[in-house]
Order: sequence, then structure tokens, then C-alpha cells
Amino acid sequence: MVVLAPDAATVAAREAGRAKKAYGAFSVADLDRGLRETTPRIGLWLDTSGQTPEQTVDTILAEAVPHKP
Repeated sequence: MVVLAPDAATVAAREAGRAKKAYGAFSVADLDRGLRETTPRIGLWLDTSGQTPEQTVDTILAEAVPHKP
């Protein structure tokens, strides 16, 4: 599992540039806090705040460990 977890300021800036609002009545800060405080740290967690989508893919591929059954 890969969790993309850019900081709240980055998410807010990205959200501001989109025509469709994805978070509804929730604030970015509230959802970010919920993610970080209640989600178990399973898998690869990445702060993608300063990355392009291509850089994120490269990081995932570089850091992914094959799952052994």
C-alpha cells in the first residue's frame, strides 16, 4: 500500500487550482489531521509536497519492496 501524504498547505493550494471541490464540508486541515492521527502506518507513506507526479512514481518504484506471500 502507498499513502500519498503531502502537507495540508500543499493540498489546499492544489485544491484551490481545481474547478471541482473534492472535500465538501471538511477542511483540508481537518482531513489531514485525521489521516495522520488515525490511519495506521502501514505500507509506504510519502510526503509528495514538493514532487511532480513523475517524481512520485519514481519514488514509489525506487522504494517499493516486493511482497512475499
